[in-house]
Amino acid sequence: MTSYLVGKKVVVTGIIAGHSRGTAEAALHDAGASVQAKVGPTTDLLICGGKVGASKLGKAKELGVQIISWEDAFSPSPIEAVGLSIQEAAEAQEYVEEHGEPVRTVAPMLAKAGELPTDDGWQYEVKWDGYRGIATVRAGRCVIHSRSAKTLYTDQFPAIVRELETLPDCVIDGELVVLDDAGMSSMENMGKGEASFVVFDMLEVQGTDIRRLALRDRRGMLEMLLDAVPTEHICISPSFEDGAALLAWGEEQKIEGIVAKRLSSHYKEGSRGGDWIKVKLRCEQEFAVFGWIPGEGAMAGAAGSLLLGVYADGIPTYVGRVGTGLDYAQWQSFTERPAGISLLTVPKPVERQTEWVKPFVVQVRFQRWTEDGMLWHPSLIAVRNDKDPTECQREEIVFV
Repeated sequence: MTSYLVGKKVVVTGIIAGHSRGTAEAALHDAGASVQAKVGPTTDLLICGGKVGASKLGKAKELGVQIISWEDAFSPSPIEAVGLSIQEAAEAQEYVEEHGEPVRTVAPMLAKAGELPTDDGWQYEVKWDGYRGIATVRAGRCVIHSRSAKTLYTDQFPAIVRELETLPDCVIDGELVVLDDAGMSSMENMGKGEASFVVFDMLEVQGTDIRRLALRDRRGMLEMLLDAVPTEHICISPSFEDGAALLAWGEEQKIEGIVAKRLSSHYKEGSRGGDWIKVKLRCEQEFAVFGWIPGEGAMAGAAGSLLLGVYADGIPTYVGRVGTGLDYAQWQSFTERPAGISLLTVPKPVERQTEWVKPFVVQVRFQRWTEDGMLWHPSLIAVRNDKDPTECQREEIVFV
């Protein structure tokens, strides 16, 4: 039985195939969970069977409670409980067994796009532009997983891993970035210089789960931990009390945006609730790629443009094409992507030229959204193998 449920406060909803409600709750107790009757502020998981009712589901979304299926709750590996397929979980488990490294069992908390909060009780940080990473340290061994848990950064950032391995057992959340001379980060810099791990939260320390502590307390513990073990490539993301001033500074510096975090908030894994709010300052975000159109002339033999989309309620919507940015070799590599099926409704002339692929994610900069929901003058920045295509949603831009 999976250990993913140990210590979790859970609520069950829907029809559990092959189980009565009593049998289902008994199975959860046996797995180490504490079963609650109603979804509330202390609930960790809502576990769903078939024909789920709307009330508990709605309450869970409102409170930012993680929602998983009955099958995922009892999956054979804790990796599966954070979103991996059976094949990917098996591959990750093989890696863990070969290298003797710890397994990540926590999905990162996410920020919701919105306007700058103006009431009391918030701290404000720069929105770093790099790879989100969850670092897990166990008995002097460290592994860093991507946001989706599908990418292992352990071999890609050895200097950071070596420093993390000097820390006591802990789970730390942060962003892997390459900083320029002014201390700014950008996706264009990734892979072109020495990387840093800018950390902003701690979820566990010396075997104690601290996600239920307030952010102000978790951050204080993180600061004490890093103060005790000096590092060169790991630093804490600076926090500020004046969000409006930081936003104005961010506009001057042309950074991607800032993040507001409620000081009293718990760490709600996998949640995109209202306790973390990202305020974006430029038109830049991730999009899912569903296909490519062959290039012509100088781009012959490569992709000439990529078909982009975003998801809403699980359904992909076409938002246009991108045909500039990166170099020829990268555009050629898109033609080698695994073939897929048509998932987008696109204009007929576009459809006739399209080579459909298994969806993947790219980061794109653009000038604005058009009135009919298309991208205006998009430019490709990077491929994001650390992101799940279904997470790509339209993000509104807030300018000061």
